[in-house]
Amino acid sequence: MVCKEEFNFVDKKVGVTNDGEQYLSINVLSKSNKKFNFMTKDTKLIDKLSPLNIQRFSPIKLVLDFERTFNKEKRTSYWTCELIGVE
Repeated sequence: MVCKEEFNFVDKKVGVTNDGEQYLSINVLSKSNKKFNFMTKDTKLIDKLSPLNIQRFSPIKLVLDFERTFNKEKRTSYWTCELIGVE
C-alpha cells in the first residue's frame, strides 16, 4: 500500500549498515508533533536526496510503501514501512 503524506522536515542522515549497505534516514515531525524516522536503501533515491538542502521544519511530502510481513515461526504479522520517494 503506497501513501503520500506531508510532514515537517527535521534532518537527514546517510550511513552504512553493518552489512555494508548504504542507507538514507529522514527524521520528520507530523502535524501533531510526533517524530518519525523513515529509511531507504534504494541507491537511486539516496543519490537523488543526499545533495538536497532542505531547511529545518519546512514542509516535505514523502511517498511511503507499507507492507504486511508475516513471521511463520512466531505466527505473527506486522507492518513494515519504506521511504520510496519525495515530492
